[in-house]
Amino acid sequence: MTYAQENAGSGSGASTFWYVVMAIGLWKMFEKAGEPGWIGFIPFYNQYKLCEKVMNNPWYWLRLFTVVIPFVGIILYLYFTFQIGKATAKAYGQPEAWAWGYTFLTPVFYCITGFSSQYSYYGPFGVGDTRTGDARQAKTVDFEVVEKQPVKEAAPAAARTTVPSESEVEFDFHDDDIME
Repeated sequence: MTYAQENAGSGSGASTFWYVVMAIGLWKMFEKAGEPGWIGFIPFYNQYKLCEKVMNNPWYWLRLFTVVIPFVGIILYLYFTFQIGKATAKAYGQPEAWAWGYTFLTPVFYCITGFSSQYSYYGPFGVGDTRTGDARQAKTVDFEVVEKQPVKEAAPAAARTTVPSESEVEFDFHDDDIME
């Protein structure tokens, strides 16, 4: 048995898994866009409908066949895939940075977009998105660095009249006294 014959099955299994996960994500994305979900499982037609929904140009996906051109083809393929990803991000109300995810981790980002209730379909290039600029930004968390203040000596446990809140409790793992 040759090396190619021994390893032929693992590549096709991974490709099948990649495609099935991508199709499941597309299923949910098409449902959000008002199309039947089963379109996500039909090869080539799913890309036709995706380009129609996010770019208003259903034949744009044919540009992906530039991959057959030696050397230059892979660069053109990545460029066209990125353009489809950018349009998909806009159409579903996401930041343009998501285009990188749609380009390199397509099934993961299709599933996030399809299954998350946070993202809605707004039309080709997001033309129906009436949210303000702040609402379009990715949700972020700002952490404020606060300098720790010295702790004042606490009264003995018997003299306390109130129960401290959870943020006021300190744990000392070297002390044998148990506070009640």
